Amino acid sequence: MEHKLFLDGTKTKISWIVQTGNQITKEFRVHPPAYNSGYKLDVKNEEQSKFIALHAGIYWSVGVYTIKDGDTVNVMCDSKKMYDILSSKHKISDQIINDKIHFINLFIKQRKLVVNYHLIDSDKNPASVLIR
Repeated sequence: MEHKLFLDGTKTKISWIVQTGNQITKEFRVHPPAYNSGYKLDVKNEEQSKFIALHAGIYWSVGVYTIKDGDTVNVMCDSKKMYDILSSKHKISDQIINDKIHFINLFIKQRKLVVNYHLIDSDKNPASVLIR
């Protein structure tokens, strides 16, 4: 099965939309206070939030059986920086982003997902409507 995963994030919220054929699932969450994670998830900017949204979106989608083992997930990035980080597979200086990438990659490997990253215009991102 093939899916499109749109995602977005602000300093206070994340959202994701999974499109599978004609079926669309929309979700959003508010970031918990930083003290709930021992300040490990003290979100400082939208870029960090987008990586958190990607992690949450994939994890949630597998948990509710929208995305199944072996499926193809097309991650639709509206941030060139995020797209470049995910495409290069190199670590950067931001620990939150590195941690999210690490857990995303573990999950992709565990579930045998095929993940493709695509760069889209921000005005073509339907997940933005849920939180902005």
